[in-house]
Amino acid sequence: ADATALTLNPLSEARLDKEKGKEKLEEDEAAAASTMAVSTIPYDGESFHLEYMDLDEFLLENGIPASPTHLAQNLLLPVAELEGKESASSSTASPPSSSTAIFQPSETVSSTESSLEKERETPSPIDPNCVEVDVNFNPDPADLVLSSVPGGELFNPRKHKFAEEDLKPQTMIKKAKKVFVPDEQKDEKYWTRRKKNNVAAKRSWDAWRLKENQITIRAAFLEKENTALRTEVAKLCKEVGKCKTIVSKYETKYGPL
Repeated sequence: ADATALTLNPLSEARLDKEKGKEKLEEDEAAAASTMAVSTIPYDGESFHLEYMDLDEFLLENGIPASPTHLAQNLLLPVAELEGKESASSSTASPPSSSTAIFQPSETVSSTESSLEKERETPSPIDPNCVEVDVNFNPDPADLVLSSVPGGELFNPRKHKFAEEDLKPQTMIKKAKKVFVPDEQKDEKYWTRRKKNNVAAKRSWDAWRLKENQITIRAAFLEKENTALRTEVAKLCKEVGKCKTIVSKYETKYGPL
């Protein structure tokens, strides 16, 4: 009998503990229900009243920025800076340092507008004399020497310009008939005049030959440059044609510019 009592005691103790646990759980549930019933606000039409709170006061209590610019600044600040700002505001309300760079949306809008206006502005005209065309022109150095003034700079066919009078066609001048002078009349005055005439004729011939050489080399360079310019103009005309088609399509879809 003692042995059976010893074996039954543990079982009865386990049942008792189980029942106590159930009772405790039921008491906790009842207490929670009572608290919920107390916390709920009954609506009977008379005792229920709505209270209005100022939005700025609500935002200030919950730490939410009131102005949208301040919100945009906080959104655009780096993460590390935001974390440091939050920790500083939670500990002490210290004023922001002047070294921190704050991004202003209005500044970006104004900068983009100014850049667009600059892009839409008509570019300033280009001086034609400053335009240089890449031309593969390599004349013979000996021809350049023959086209240069003795003792002066080497002739540059890319930059040399002629006057209108230099490029006018020259009239054919008939040579004067030779006058036979007998030997008895060939005195010292005759030979002096003959030497001066020969020197003047040589100077005139050298100047004419120099100008002819310069015009020849300049014309050869201009032929090459003309070919390169025609090729460039053909490319530009093709690009302008593409731009015109794009603009016409845009105007037909969205109206005139």
